[in-house]
Order: sequence, then C-alpha cells, then structure tokens
Amino acid sequence: MYIKKQYDKIDINKQEITLEGNETVVENINRVIEYIQTHKILATKANRYFAMKQIKELNDILVDPIDVFSTRPAQKTYPNINGIYLILRTMGMLTFQVSKKETVMSVSEELLKSWQSLNPTEQYFTLLENWLIQSKPRETIEGSCMSLPLAEVIRFFTYGQNFSIERMIENFNFSPEYYNLALAKMFGFIDIIAITPTKKIRWNIIAIELNPLLKQILELMKPKDDHGLMKLVLNPPLRGYTKEIFSPYCKEFKNILEYQEEREKNGIFRLKISLGKVYRTIDITSEIDFQSLASTILELFDFDNDHLYEFRFIDNFGQQASIRHPENTLDDGKAWVDEFYLKNLPLEEQNSFTFIFDFGDCWEFDILIEKIDEGKNMDDFKLIKSVGKAPKQYPDYDEDW
Repeated sequence: MYIKKQYDKIDINKQEITLEGNETVVENINRVIEYIQTHKILATKANRYFAMKQIKELNDILVDPIDVFSTRPAQKTYPNINGIYLILRTMGMLTFQVSKKETVMSVSEELLKSWQSLNPTEQYFTLLENWLIQSKPRETIEGSCMSLPLAEVIRFFTYGQNFSIERMIENFNFSPEYYNLALAKMFGFIDIIAITPTKKIRWNIIAIELNPLLKQILELMKPKDDHGLMKLVLNPPLRGYTKEIFSPYCKEFKNILEYQEEREKNGIFRLKISLGKVYRTIDITSEIDFQSLASTILELFDFDNDHLYEFRFIDNFGQQASIRHPENTLDDGKAWVDEFYLKNLPLEEQNSFTFIFDFGDCWEFDILIEKIDEGKNMDDFKLIKSVGKAPKQYPDYDEDW
C-alpha cells in the first residue's frame, strides 16, 4: 500500500466541495467545548494541557474515540485529543484561570458567540485553517516538526511517499505525527484501520485509505511550488485565508470567525520579578512602555543597561510572542519595546512572561502578574518587597584590566 499512489489515483472532476458526512471534526470540537463548559477542567500548570485525569473522559465523548494503550494517560498519548487541543488553542477558544493552587481551563464566551453564529460549513473551514495554516505545533503541543501542518500533510500524502505502510508506521511519531493523522481522519481526508494496541504501539494503525475530499482540498490549498510553500511557512496569512480559496466551491461558506480587539488593562500592575531565588515585587503603572519596564528591572537588580533584550510570552493562541528591542535587526518583529505598553499585554492575573537580557549571557527574569488594580493610578513604580541579593552582572570581570 502506497500513500502517493493512492493520491494520484483519486479523480476530482467535481468542482463543488460537499462536506456532508465529513464533518466529524466539527461535532468533536463542539462536544469538547460543551464538556469544558459543563465540567471543571484542570490544566497542567506549565503547558496548560488537559490534565491527566480528564484525558480518557474526553476521548470517550468523541464521535470516534481511539483505542490507546496507556498506564498513565497524557494529552500526547491520545493523538485525537492532542489535535483537538491544538485547534482550540490556536483559535483562541481556550482561556485559563490561574491561581497558586491550580489552573482551570475555560471557554472564551465572546469567541464562542461568534463560533456559534457560523454554519457547519463555515465551522469546518475555520477549523481547517486553524489546523493547517495558523497553528504552530512545535510551540503549542511540543510537536516534532518546525513547519506548519499544511506542509507536513502535503509532503506525506502527495510528495514521494512511496514507502509501504509498514515502513511509514515506523516514522509516524516524526512525520506526519500521530495528531495530524487523527485530525486528517476527523476532517474526512482519510480512513484509518487500527487494531488493539500493545505496550510498544499505543495507537496501532495497520492501514490508511485516502478519501477524495483530501485531494479536493489539498489541490486548492497547495502553493504552486516549494517557494510558495516556504513563503506560507515563514509568513502565515491573516485569519480568513481559507474563505478566499473555498467560498467559490462552497455556497454556504460566507462568514468567518470574528475576533474582538484585546482590551486595554488600565491601572496598577503588581509584578513579581524573579531571577532564580532572588526577586523584587513592585507596583507599576500600566502606562509604562516595555523599554522603560526593562530599565526598571535592570535598575532593581543593579544591572547595566548595555545589551539587547526582549520580552517573551505565550499569547491567547498558544503561540510564543516577542516584544523586541528596536536595535534587534535580525527579526522584523511584530511589537517593539518602545511602542508596546504594559496595558496592552494580553495576559491576566497570575500569568507570567519572561525578560531575556543579554543574548550572550542570557539572563532570564520571570515576571509574574500577581494582580491588576484597574482604575487606579500612579506615576512611576513602588518597590513592595525585595528578597535576596542580586547576582553580579559580570562575575568574572577584572577591574584591573
């Protein structure tokens, strides 16, 4: 059995794309959303994945649960749950209430209203875009491949995959990765035959059959050449990209998911700034820009402001975002420290972000937003607590040099 030969044999003379019978992914996403709304869903503290205790329950509520071998279930153990999480996180549908004791996962009520206003066809293509174009699996679910899933799916199903199914199974962990196969099945691209798993093979796939819908969609989404594909990888298009491609072939595809602008948080931020066990807690105005915030942090730790730096955080879509130094010419950047303000940071109380200073010595300051008092004012900052002696910025510096 050869994947590429299967793909080449598919005839797609029919122009109209019909999704009827291939909307499992929409039903599964809606079931998971409802489950999150009606249950207390705990998330892992570090990565905010589904907590272990809920993985099997989530698998059981799906249209097509997977039979997996696992003594200690984790999100990655269940490729279908991992794939659904990737899409929900990339959409910005998941929110998190963080406390010192636990992290609770919720659904964004504002985004949910927009989602529920879409018809099933519009929901299908919204999910498709968030999977193949907008997601960054390496950041969001610790995927193996650095490229976007569209590149992986195109490569696996259309580019020279002339290996036998037995040979391909050996590499599923790396290409196209199990979560992509699970999602391809949910999107109606493929059928998967699996048997009872063993200790060595958690999801025991023995055969993959391609459906015509796969070729219908990929032939419209595929760039003309590798250069075009690389351009998509490096510069993903704005949301709503799939509407331009598929609305001529789907009469019901008229609307896309609408996002509200991030709300400014005007007031006083209490920040706990830590460098290992040493930390400083301050109150600071939300009107401060990140260039001034960097200067304040360095002053608190007696560091000279003589190197490049940047701030990093995980945004509402589960992807790493950076606020960069204006002299960092190695990256175009999307936000600059002298133009971005604390009030614009898309994080809530008990969320953290990181200050990276000096890319040579790479000092990493963890910054926890302990609380936000909106509506209050202050001109500068106030030191609330100081614990520990700051390390020397240059411990090996020889003053007699």
